[in-house]
Formats: sequence, C-alpha cells, structure tokens
Amino acid sequence: MSRSQRIFCLYVVTAFAFIALVQAVFAQELTPAQKAAVAWIDGAKATFEETAKYIWNNPELSLVEFKSSARLQEYLTKNGFKVEKGVAGMPTAFVATWGSGKPAIGFLAEFDALPNLSQHSGQLTRSEIVSGGPGHGCGHNILGTAASTAAIATKVAMEKQGIKGTIKVFGTPAEETVVGKVFMARDGVFDGTDIMISWHPDEVNRVDYTSMLAVTSVKFQFRGKSAHAAAAPEMGRSALDAVELMDAGMNFMREHVPQEVRIMYVITKGGEVPNNVPPDAEVWYFIRAPRRTQVDLVWNWMQDVAKGAALMTQTKMSYNILAAAWEVLPNKVLVKMGDANVTSIGPPEFTPEDQKFGEAIVKSLGKEVKGSAFDTTVIHPDLSKTFPDIEVVKASSDWGNVSWMFPTLLFNAATKAKGTPNHSWQMVCQTSTSPALKAGLAVSKWMAASALDCLTKPEIISEAWKEHNKSLAETKYYHPIPADLKVPSFKDLYGIEPGAVPGVKK
Repeated sequence: MSRSQRIFCLYVVTAFAFIALVQAVFAQELTPAQKAAVAWIDGAKATFEETAKYIWNNPELSLVEFKSSARLQEYLTKNGFKVEKGVAGMPTAFVATWGSGKPAIGFLAEFDALPNLSQHSGQLTRSEIVSGGPGHGCGHNILGTAASTAAIATKVAMEKQGIKGTIKVFGTPAEETVVGKVFMARDGVFDGTDIMISWHPDEVNRVDYTSMLAVTSVKFQFRGKSAHAAAAPEMGRSALDAVELMDAGMNFMREHVPQEVRIMYVITKGGEVPNNVPPDAEVWYFIRAPRRTQVDLVWNWMQDVAKGAALMTQTKMSYNILAAAWEVLPNKVLVKMGDANVTSIGPPEFTPEDQKFGEAIVKSLGKEVKGSAFDTTVIHPDLSKTFPDIEVVKASSDWGNVSWMFPTLLFNAATKAKGTPNHSWQMVCQTSTSPALKAGLAVSKWMAASALDCLTKPEIISEAWKEHNKSLAETKYYHPIPADLKVPSFKDLYGIEPGAVPGVKK
C-alpha cells in the first residue's frame, strides 16, 4: 500500500470514528417505557394510516373541521381518554385527558386543511378531486393523527410501567388561519400543563430549533355614503377612497419600519359598480416580523393611518382583529432531549419505491434530484446559537403563543420530497401516501419517547422551566388579542359561508 493510500485509509477510519462518536453523544438507550411506546405505535400502524387517510379524504377548512375533529376524538376515546368538546368557543376544539396529577404533558393536534388545493393522492400532475375544493397542503391530516397516536402510546407505556402523571391532547382547529391556539391560550384551556409537544410535516428529520414570525391579522372597515357617481358625487363619501388612502399611507410607512417587517394586504370589498359611490369597503392586513414588539410597533402606527384615512374621506372606520400570534420560542433543554430520542429511534425508513415516487415529485417541480428525494438522515440542532439569534422560518403559527406560555418541544419529519413547497398541490398529493405516513409514525415515536423522558426525569421539566422563565424575565408575555374578542366566524375568515365552499356540505 502506498503512502497516499495509507493516509486515505487513515482519513476514512478517522471520519467514521468521528461520526460514531457524534452519534453516541446524541443517542441514548431507550427505557423500557419508551420501548413499550414504540412497540405500541408499530402495532397501531393500520389504525394510524386509516385515521390519517380518513382526515385527508375529508379536508375541512378552519373552524368547520367537524369530521376530522370527531375522528380524532373517537380515536382517543376508544383508548381511554375523556374528551371535553367545544372549548374556547370553537365547536371543533377539544381537550382529551388521561391520568391525574403532575406532571402534565400536552400534545398539540391540528387537523385543518387549506382552500383551493383539492388534489388526487399520488397524482403527479394537477388533478382536482373537487374543483375549487380544499386539500391538506400542510399535512395536518398526519399532524393531528401522529400527536394523538403519541399520546395514546405514552398512556400505554405509563400503565405498563406504573408511571404517574397526566396526558392531554389539545385538539386545536384553525391553525392555517392562526386562530385556534390563540383563543385557547387566552381562555386558559392550556393552563396547568408542564410541557407541550408537537410537530409539523417537513422535508427533514429533526427536533425543530427555529423560530417563526410573529403576526397580527386584522380587517379594517370603512363606512361612507352612497350617491350617484355622475349626477351627485358631492352627496357621497367613498369608503373605497378611504381604503386606498390607508393603503397609500401604509406603503409610505414601509420605509420607516424595521427591515424584517412584512406588511401584506388585500382589498376584500371595494364596491359593486363604478357609477355608485362605494358606501362600504374593507381591507385585510397581515403584519409579520421576527419579534412581537416589531409587530406591535406597526400595529399601533397602523391604527393612526386608518384614522387619518377616515378623516380625509369623512367616513367612519372600524377594525376587526382576527388573530395575533407571537414568534416561536424554542427551549434548549427540550431540544437536546428531543434530539437524543430522534437519534436513538431513527428517521423513517423509505423504500426504493418511496424514493422513486419522491424523485417524480421533485421533477414535477422543475427541480433536479440530488441524492435521496425523501431525507433519510437526522439533522442535529446547533445549540451554540441562542434565541433570538437563530433561524427564523418565514411563516407564522399559533404555536408561538403556546411556546411563550410553556416550554414547548417541536419536531419535523420528512413527509415530503425535498423542495416541495407547503400549500401546494404537490404537497397535497403526498400527504396520504406511504412515505408521509411512515414519517408520521416515526415522529409519533419521537414524541412519545420525549413525553416519557419528561414524566420520569423531573430534572428535565425543572431545567426547561428555568430556561423558560429566564426568557420571560427578558420579554414579558401577554395575550396579543383583546380579552373580550370573540372567535371569528368562518365568514369573517373566508368572506363566504361554509356551504359555498366546493365539496363542503351545508
């Protein structure tokens, strides 16, 4: 063997030794309770898939997820949980509870779909099941199913090993409109929980150590006076003029807000015909930024802009806050523990057929396939970074409010081929297929194992809360919606009645 060959062999051996050392650091031996939970989940595969596919086949928009919510409630009830329905003023919100006393571990379960994303499962071209109908473009059909499965598995392991504590599954509707958890949090539904656990479909396998954007969703209404636009325009006061002046003011504001702030809007009502002065008009805004304080800065200024637009047009202004969420606050203590469980249990196991399907998905997106289409690795968090100096995902979720109230652990699992955008038909066509369901089963195991760590190692909860309280000392949490604000109606969110949605019965 030549000298260069010996050096190369030494390099390879050293590299493999380093990888083994890293894996040993992150991995840990599963306890008997965790092994029992994992075994139960493997045995529940058929029920898991049946439940996830049922919800996928019955996609329902925010606040009208009656079939999806009922199916998860039935699943939990059959496995010994007691269910409280219709919490926080939302018919599809629920709390399923098993056990008693401390600690109390919560699982967050989502199940809503998105509008205009109906798509046949596994179909590699755009192919609607119902024209204009909803579809699961974020994988919430698997999300709620996996969270419920993890909770049941945790309960089974607790019974076998004599572990004390309480398990709760919070059925949280309307995540896609950032509504459900916001109102549940304000109304005290989550109170008394020690640790929260959830996940979201993704293209990677990891414990999530990122943040998300804080957001306020609000609609401004202007009321003017109708008149004949040609014969007597002086008699009218245009509400549309007020909306346009407000939009102009907001666009000038953009120069003077923090660089990271995003201000988005659509005019939802602007009049009916050009020859009548519009008496009513409405504009819907999203304010997004990495920190809640940045959103509040814009929100306070925005109200003055709206008042000015009303004064200039002699119209009356009102507004309707639909939702408001904080950025996500991760917890290093829980992230480290969760990462060890992901490493020990391992990522989903995809077959060559799964990868071939994923490659076709990637090609349908006009992208080049590089390596495996479905990720088979585990990405470890960079714990040298500390919030807020961590990656910020350019999206928002009502998880944010929960994460500032309780130490919260989030996972991601590779349910979609690399490069698949959420809220796309390519995502919908994957979320009831074999790869996505395998990833959902894997993340159920990660969540159950992590819950059992919290239940049996009190130091994890105490250290997680110590870290959490330090964050609260630096940034005081408050509910970002008024105390008397009512849950928005379906029409408030979408501008139509549920019966007008294609594929949704009245």
